[in-house]
Amino acid sequence: MIIYVEPMQLRYQIIETKMRREEIINFNEIVYQNWTDIDHFIQNLKQQAPRLTAIELNLSDDYIKYQKIAYPEVKLTPTELATYVEASLYKLFQQFGNQLFFDFVSISHKTLMIAVCERDTVNYWIELFQKNGFTLLFMGSHFENNSFNFLPWRKQKAKQHQFQLLLFAVSLIGVMICYFFYLLIKAQSDLYHYSQLLSEQQASQQQLKSELSGYIPYPSSSQKQIQQSLQMFSEKMPTTIWLNLYEYESQKIKITGRSVNYVDIINFNQLVSSNHDVKNSRVKNIENSHDSLLFQMDIELNE
Repeated sequence: MIIYVEPMQLRYQIIETKMRREEIINFNEIVYQNWTDIDHFIQNLKQQAPRLTAIELNLSDDYIKYQKIAYPEVKLTPTELATYVEASLYKLFQQFGNQLFFDFVSISHKTLMIAVCERDTVNYWIELFQKNGFTLLFMGSHFENNSFNFLPWRKQKAKQHQFQLLLFAVSLIGVMICYFFYLLIKAQSDLYHYSQLLSEQQASQQQLKSELSGYIPYPSSSQKQIQQSLQMFSEKMPTTIWLNLYEYESQKIKITGRSVNYVDIINFNQLVSSNHDVKNSRVKNIENSHDSLLFQMDIELNE
């Protein structure tokens, strides 16, 4: 519904949502003497109008004052610009901001157009429509192709913006908390996983060590002969003889050693020859070397 308010006269028309303002031709006119007549009109209108009717209230220029003001030299946010306009009201209209409702639009990149209306007038219409259950969408004027709305839409928009910022911040914090717990759970899961792998690896190593400790490789014939010959030397060799060199070649052993006694060398050779693993043993040569005897023996082993 569109209502035009003029001194001593109201014009109104109930329109459908899809209708444009240019399509409205005939308005119903009501003449009033005082605020009581307006109250009766709104009460009667409440009975005629459909439920959930929204109101656009247009005030004539008799209720509104206009002034132009230059933009400040510094760039301001919308909230700061509204504060700047409010601070300029007394200079422009000789009334304080708490006595007026105001709205402003930009008419050029350097100039603002400001419209003001008495606070008592605006509050009267707001309370009247609220009391009768109407939704007030717009209350202001259209001047020089500009619309001025005295409803507190700027504050509501600022509150909505603050709420959106708060909601975004809370959502961001919530996402960060969820991500933190995700990382924490993932870290715990990874720790458990790698702990399991480490335990399995340690168990495998322990099992491998156990298997290796009990593993006795099957020696070759050469390894057997070397092992048997060394064992034989450790058993047969007298304390007066010590070896300097041990050489093994398939079924043949050549040793070089020293002794302080010639007889001990001969006896040692006889002991080696008597071993059942030895096919033949002979002292190849004996020679003096400083204070001891240097000898060499060739030993042939059985297959």
